[in-house]
Amino acid sequence: MRIGLFLNAQSPSGESASALAEDLVAQTRAASAAGFDSVLSGQHYLSDYVQLQNVPLLGRLAAEAEGMTLGTGIVLLPLHHPIEVAESLATLDAMADDFVAGVGAGYRDAEFDAFGVPKRERISRLVEGIELLELLWTEDDVTYEGDHYSVSGATISARPPEKPPIWLAANADRAVRRAAEMSDAWFVNPHSSMGEIREQKRDIYDPVREERGESTTVPMIREAFVAETEAEAYETAREYLEPKYERYISWGQDEAMEDETDLHQSFDDLAEDRFLIGTPETVAAELERYEEEVGVDHTLFRLKWPGMDAETACECIELVGDEVVPYV
Repeated sequence: MRIGLFLNAQSPSGESASALAEDLVAQTRAASAAGFDSVLSGQHYLSDYVQLQNVPLLGRLAAEAEGMTLGTGIVLLPLHHPIEVAESLATLDAMADDFVAGVGAGYRDAEFDAFGVPKRERISRLVEGIELLELLWTEDDVTYEGDHYSVSGATISARPPEKPPIWLAANADRAVRRAAEMSDAWFVNPHSSMGEIREQKRDIYDPVREERGESTTVPMIREAFVAETEAEAYETAREYLEPKYERYISWGQDEAMEDETDLHQSFDDLAEDRFLIGTPETVAAELERYEEEVGVDHTLFRLKWPGMDAETACECIELVGDEVVPYV
């Protein structure tokens, strides 16, 4: 099992963006020292939080992540031209020891409206975007004619020596099938319960991957917090995770789920079989279950949320490094 750090590049509105950047550098340094395997960060625009964008952020963090996999988790592909994404991620690939390209469709109306992209086109743009990324990263003189993107004789000059793996984020059943069909891995979201993920993987993802002769292992993000006692872990996580999930509902994340009512639960109900919270022993045991039951080979800990101080996050990272990483 590989253990990664999923950086939440957000802080409460009104706080300093520079301070947030310093916090993210500190967490990356702590993760590197703790033996984490990877560091990824996501993307939103016009956020209710102070939000740092993942491509320039990861360029800075590459200097702190020696020997680690660097990655986007995710780029909102339908909002960008694939040539821009291909060149930007190829640049990150050149800076990193290892790189993965996490992409997804997005779901927030505010982002699609602001970019002038009809939300109804997000899936067709996602599909064409992935097709073009694959071509631009592997071929010269790319010619492509789609409904949204058209290029003729295009060659990117900083083409990676090997195509970065594409991890496709997916929530609903149709999206999971799409990830199985056209990406290198389904990038499993932190919002679904393990029961839901197990069913989608068994019934949708695995059959398609096996038919293609591809690996059925998956990377997964989990909301996670580790402390010396269960009570301390839950008390700390609840303070920041509860309002975060209320914000997800206001953004429309629930509408992107297979069951739109799934996120409308109490914190205790949400945490059950969904969040990775507890002592090192409890968390290590859960990771073993993830691997055995769902075929997870890479778990990314999202262990800091808006409002939490960086010192608390770094203490958690150190504890994971000392008492979880050696045993999974």
